[in-house]
Amino acid sequence: MKNLAALLVIACIAVLVLIFVTNPDLLNKIWLYIIGFIGYVVVLVEKGYKKIASALTPNKEVPKIPLALLQTSPPTSTSIFPEKLAEELKPEQKIKDLEIKLQEAKSVGDTVLGKSTLTVLRYLDDGETTLGLIFLRNKFFAYTLEDTHNYVKIEKLTRIPSGIYTINFNKNEIDLTEKYKNLYGSWFDFHLEIQHIPNFQNVFIHVGNTHQNTDGCILIADGVSAGTTKSLQYSRDAFERFYKTVSALLKSNEPVTIQILNEDWFEKSKLSSL
Repeated sequence: MKNLAALLVIACIAVLVLIFVTNPDLLNKIWLYIIGFIGYVVVLVEKGYKKIASALTPNKEVPKIPLALLQTSPPTSTSIFPEKLAEELKPEQKIKDLEIKLQEAKSVGDTVLGKSTLTVLRYLDDGETTLGLIFLRNKFFAYTLEDTHNYVKIEKLTRIPSGIYTINFNKNEIDLTEKYKNLYGSWFDFHLEIQHIPNFQNVFIHVGNTHQNTDGCILIADGVSAGTTKSLQYSRDAFERFYKTVSALLKSNEPVTIQILNEDWFEKSKLSSL
């Protein structure tokens, strides 16, 4: 078939050469059209050949790639909290047990427990994302998501240090405040800021799904996915409930504090068997 196409092209060229040998003035007028025509004929013949060849060739089954080869290995996780809680998406009973143990625990080492309004228990850090649980007066409230731990702070990619901090309204009219006022209307006034954090500022508790939404802040939600990519679901519902609860305390002049505990708290408190 390829030989036939070549013969047709040669024949066309031979005819054209014969015409222009006998009538040389014609070549100066239409040589660009001739080149374009020859190219068009070549493309047309080539397409026709491919269609005929595909019609005559029996269909071959495309080999299937094993699913395992399409999946990347999950990152190594640092999780002192029991892996069952990270893997199972229905940890209701485990969280209830944790509430009891949290209320019973008076201190772990030098850390006094149960005295802050809010407690965040970090339980997994995969080198990119930190997952945790937030408790209000030692009762489970929601899931949290933060950036990973870095020994040296990387701007907008590092979670805040563990410790006890105050929470209050940030009454500066920043772009994020304006955005939230437009989104949530009457019940949102100003962002709830975690204050007096060494080397950090403008750290809020707010809506989001992945570590790309954090910039060092704490995201809050009612659902969590602990797969290869860690993420939160139903964040807006949890945030509205959280904001209305905490803002009501602040407006009644009640001090609000938050205690953040790292993954090693579970090991120190002997809760690794939970």
